[in-house]
This record gives sequence, C-alpha cells and structure tokens, in this order.
Amino acid sequence: MITKKNYCTLFALFSMFTIFSQAVKTFDYEKYSNPNTKNQLSLYFKENVDKKLLKKAQFFTNKKNIILSFYINQQGEPYKLNVSSKGTEEYYTAIKNTFTDYFKKFIGYDSLSSKHQYSLQIISKKGNRKIFNCSSKLIVTKPPIFSECNDLDLYEDLKNCLNLEVKKHFYQEAKFNELKNDSKKEIALIVKFSVNKHGKLVNKNKEAAGFYQTEINRILNSFPFLIEPSSKNNTFYAPNHSFKIDLTKNKDIVVKDLNSEFINFTKPSTSNDFSIYLKQNLTEKDLQKSNLSRISKKLTLSFEIDENNTPFNIKVNAKSIALAKKIETLFKEYPLEKFNFSEKRKFNTYILQVLSYQNQKAIVNTSSVIGYERPPIFPGCEHSASMAEVKSCFSKGIQMHFSKKFDADLPNRIGLLKGRKKVAIAFKISKEGKIFDIDVNAPHAAIIREVVQVMRKIPKIKPGYQNGNAVNIKYRIPFTMIVN
Repeated sequence: MITKKNYCTLFALFSMFTIFSQAVKTFDYEKYSNPNTKNQLSLYFKENVDKKLLKKAQFFTNKKNIILSFYINQQGEPYKLNVSSKGTEEYYTAIKNTFTDYFKKFIGYDSLSSKHQYSLQIISKKGNRKIFNCSSKLIVTKPPIFSECNDLDLYEDLKNCLNLEVKKHFYQEAKFNELKNDSKKEIALIVKFSVNKHGKLVNKNKEAAGFYQTEINRILNSFPFLIEPSSKNNTFYAPNHSFKIDLTKNKDIVVKDLNSEFINFTKPSTSNDFSIYLKQNLTEKDLQKSNLSRISKKLTLSFEIDENNTPFNIKVNAKSIALAKKIETLFKEYPLEKFNFSEKRKFNTYILQVLSYQNQKAIVNTSSVIGYERPPIFPGCEHSASMAEVKSCFSKGIQMHFSKKFDADLPNRIGLLKGRKKVAIAFKISKEGKIFDIDVNAPHAAIIREVVQVMRKIPKIKPGYQNGNAVNIKYRIPFTMIVN
C-alpha cells in the first residue's frame, strides 16, 4: 500500500485533462525574443501586479519561463490570452488585465495582424526567485495557408479550415469497410498530421499500427493540394493538427455534426423573447465585433446557477472583450425565470446560443431551450459547491484511489532506475459510469499492468451528460512517478 508520504513522492505531478494535448518543440524565448527586466513591459508588470501574486505563479515541469500568447480580432484587439503556468484565478486575471491595459496604451490596435498568433516571455527564474523578465520582441506564429481558406481573417479560423478540408478528404478517400473490419471493438481513430516545408501533409500519428497506419499515410499522401507551411519567428514551424473518427465494427460511419446536434436540442430562434430583447440593445457595430465566420458559426454564453437561483461563472466566447461584457450585462439584467430550461440540476453548465453566422453576417439568434453539460461525478463529490470544485474533487478522488491501490514497492522491485518517470493514462468513462478503453504509456510493462489494474478498481462514477443524454467522456491523466 502507498503511505501518504510515499504517495506524495510517487505522484508528485498529477493533473487531469479532458482534451488531447500535443507536445510541440520548445521555442527558445531567451535567445530569440530579447527579454529584459528593465524594458517597458517588465517595468509595467512590476508596477501593476502585486508581488504576492507573482510568488503564486507556478512553472510547468522543466520550464524556466512563463509565456503569454494571444490572438488579434478583426478590430485589432487581443483576445484569448493564455498564460503558460499554474496559479490562482487572481494571478491569471492580474496578468491578463495588466497586459491588456499595456496593449491599449503602447501597442495599438492597428499594428498586428488577425491572421497571426503572438507570444512573449513574461516571467523567468532568477535563482529561486520569480521575476518579470519580458520579451522585447513579439514572436509571430503564422498558420498554414490553404487556398480554400483564403476568405478567412482569423488565425484560428485558418487553422480549423485546413483541419476541416483534410477531414473531408479523409472521409471521401478512406476504405472504411476495411478499417472497421480491422477493428475488434469501438475505437476513436486519431488522425494527426503536420505540413512539411514543401506544403505536403505528413502523418504524425505514432500510435496507429498496421492497416490503420498504412491507410492514414495513403490518404494524407493523396491530398491533392499544396499548402503554405506555418512559420514561427520567420522560421519553418510544423505544429500538429488532429481530428477524430469513431469506428465501430458492423456499424455505419456517421459524420457527427455537433453544431447540428446543439441546434436540434436548443432550437435557436430570431424571434423568441430573448432575441427580441437583444435586438433592442445590441447595435450593428456590436454584431460586427462578434468576428463570426463560416468556420466559427456561433457565439455562446455559458453559466452555472447557485442554490439561490443566481447565475455565476458567466462566460461569453466572444473574441471582443467589449462585446463579451455587454452581452454578459444584458444577460444579467434579463429575468432568469423567462428562460426555458430542459433541466435544472446541480453541476450543470448551461449553454445559450446568442448570435449565429448566416448569409455572411452575424445575427441575433438565441436558444429557445437552454443546453447543458454535466461532467462525470466521482463518488463522494456530490456535495461540491461548483463545477470547478466537482472537477477538482474528481482529480483528488483518482489520486486517493491510487494512494490506496497502487503497489508503491513495485518500481523498486522491478529495478527501475532512480529519478522521474513519466506516465500517461488515457481512458473513457462510459454512459453507465464505468472505466473502459484504458491505455497506459509507462517506462515498464509491469507498471502498465499495475496502472490498468488500479484503474479497473475505480468505483462506479456518475456519468457525464450533454443535453439530456449520457455520453462517453475521454480523459487523459499525465503524472510523474519519482523513484527513490
């Protein structure tokens, strides 16, 4: 059994993600972005961010700096700011707000392109201290450009457009009957690719084997168009792209359109009461700030409801801060009881469409029925106060399960060398709340077998739901095992 002390040693880094993450070669910001503790941005952060918050910043494993990245909307404003570190919500808010204020004052709205992504170093280590050591030069990442996507203006849309075109080609060319026959069960075939220097697609899926790998190679090689490759800091750069195809033996391949499923459930209308209310309060200029397109087709608002029937954790997925604030304010002023909820229940995140893209423009088109999502709930987490708490409780539940069930002496018995050992677990939680499709990447077969056995002993979990239906949820758990 793993004692509390041993558990903390074995599982020093244990976090949970519900998305598939991809490793990208580390970019050397110290070398290429000229960071300086005395440049204007560093001094601005020092003046406006409390030192106590800076101390709360946590570097990712083996990282010596913290990077801030962002996109630019069609109005020239930064959006989707991301800080590559762990920390408190207060810390993240302070960093993002400070940079946004600096951007308004010193960078300007017409100096950067909406077709690029930008990044810079903001924090680094000096001994044991964390210091503001900001880049003097923005690092520019340009997406791969495909001719069929030239009508689009945003970095994300350009990248997603290429994904969609490759996926469309895959569905047209794949020998699905042979792929299904080669499958003994339901699988999710992950197609990963990048674009090489010559503008051709390259298979990056190392997990697929046999006929799957052969077929992926054949289809990607048959893509008939050249693509202008990505670049970072004016140097060739090949990030991974990916999409998923569900394969089940003896079942037809169905192209899932999640947007259509959402629309069928929420029944958006341009003439319901909330749409009429928004039309009275949103101007044409506001609608233009939505930055919607044929790729990004809708703008939504999500929220939770507390025990007093008051919305909280309200988020608007707008690419304009001003538009997001205005829609949030209008939502708060609208009576909650006038909305049509298909289900009100603890731990639901409610999703409301606000705008959609039709006939080449954004229009007010709000949900007539409120959509919702609910995550799987680990036994004992039923009394959590919010979605954030129930997810944190889930992660802690998995941790405690491992602390009780994992054989702590196994690494030493099989002779693993001392040091940090990376382990990754991918698994699914079924519609019935059971763990299945466990896939473990670990440094020894005995560790893999032990992890699988431990995962199979996890007690039954309340399944995740989406718009009234129980759904399979895929998780990925990376952690570091320290062998003493």
